[in-house]
Order: sequence, then structure tokens, then C-alpha cells
Amino acid sequence: MNFLVSPRLVVGVVLGAGVLVSSGCSTGDPTPPPAVGPTVSTSPVPSAEATGEATAPTPSASQVESSVDARVIDHANNRYLVVTLPLDEWDVRVDWNPEDEGTMLRDVVAQDSTVAVATNGGIFTDQLVPGGLLVSDGEEQVSLNLNDGGGNFHLMPNGVFAVMVDGTAAVVNSVDYEPTGVEFATQSGPALLLDGEVHPEFNEGSTNVAFRSGVGVSPGGDTVYLAMSWSLTNFHDFATLFRDELGVDDALYLDGDISRLWVDQMEEPGPLAGPYAGVITARLHDKLKS
Repeated sequence: MNFLVSPRLVVGVVLGAGVLVSSGCSTGDPTPPPAVGPTVSTSPVPSAEATGEATAPTPSASQVESSVDARVIDHANNRYLVVTLPLDEWDVRVDWNPEDEGTMLRDVVAQDSTVAVATNGGIFTDQLVPGGLLVSDGEEQVSLNLNDGGGNFHLMPNGVFAVMVDGTAAVVNSVDYEPTGVEFATQSGPALLLDGEVHPEFNEGSTNVAFRSGVGVSPGGDTVYLAMSWSLTNFHDFATLFRDELGVDDALYLDGDISRLWVDQMEEPGPLAGPYAGVITARLHDKLKS
């Protein structure tokens, strides 16, 4: 498999499918090898059959370039697809329709040709209801969840990713969330980084690994980063990807092995990309569309 890199470091291959394996909370032992990077890899990607990693769609000859800044970054002996979304260029939304029995990414893409990026919006219940807060177009559809419980969502602190009406974004500890001025939001967990600090329950060298997706926000709140691991990674390495490679102080885990991150010009999301309860999408601002 190959991916193509433009002057904007655009990727011609993304994680379109994955392997469903169990995941859980992070524990761990020895220190991992030092991080490599920031490096944008341009070498051929080994096949999934050879590596046992997630299957990624092979781009066709027409899949030359995307409008999205999407990079494959090497970090701590792993690879991550990272999408960079400056909010002066991109409208980032969180959407969920409670009347739907789950949302498939391919339906999101098929129904709106302006969608350039799409990913799952966070952890949800067996009833396909967001696990915690979800705000869309300023309307709170699911309330903040500060209850105790098991699983990744309740590995406190968890967090809220919010897009504000003033055109900025933030990731905050759920207990510090304030609804004023929030246009879109999703709650998930655990928080990967808060104020530059890695979640206290994450351990370097943890053997608790999975495919993982997450969202981070630049310190000034003007850029959103979406990331998906290329292969199995632990929480600590995923958190330090945001901190050490992207300069992010606040980042949130979205979900694990069921996660997908789609970028335009790629093959349409496959049958395993959903159903989700809530999706994050990005579209170019109207003034920037050709």
C-alpha cells in the first residue's frame, strides 16, 4: 500500500477498516523506546497480511490529493493518521440524530458532498446513545455524565471536546465544563491530556493496546487535531503523540477498535465504519470553497 504526499502533506490512504478486538483501561509496566519524530513517513506501507495491522484501502490513480492536511506521523514506534483542521478554514461539527438506529460514516459522506473529514464522535451505549454530553447546533441532546462506572469512559478524568460559537475549540475536564457559548460538544473518556499532563492512570510501556482515535486542540483553541492509530497503541503513547508531536495541551480519547477516520478522496467508509451514536465532521468554510 502506498500513500501520496502533496506540499500540504496530504495522505492518499487512511484507516478505512480495522480489526475488532477487546480493549480496556490502561495499565502498564516498562518504559517504551523514545519517540521518533515529528516525522512524516513517505515509505511504502506494509500490507495488513504481513503486519497483522488494520486494513487500509489502496488508493486508485484518481486519488491524488485532498483538500485536507492529513499526515501519517511516526511516534514511539507506531504510526498515526493525523488530520489538522485550522478553524479559520474548517467548520467542525458534532451531530447525532436520536431517531436513527446508529449512524454509518458512509451514509454521512454519501448524504453531504461537502463533508471532507468524518470520524466517530465518542463512546456510546449498547442502545446507540452517546455515553455523555452531546451538543449540536447549540442544543443539548444528551446531558453531561459525571456518574461512576466501568470502562474507558469512566476512567476519570474524562473530558469534553467543544466547539464554541466564537470559532474556537477546547478540550476540558468534564467536571469543569461550562455550557455558555458552546455550539457543538461531545463527552468521552478518558481524557488523554489536560493542561499538558498525561492522564495519571496511563503508564509508559503498557501492554494494554488497541486501535485508538482521539481529538486534541491547540493551546490557542484555533486548531483541531483528529488522530487515529495505524496499529495497536497504548494510551500513554497516544497521549504523548498529541503532546510531543502536535504541541497540544488538551486531548480526548474518542474510541477504540471500532473507530474510523475518513478523509475526502479516499474510498468510501466501509461496512465496519459504524454504526455510531454521534459523528464529528469537517467542511471547508463557504468562503473557501471553490
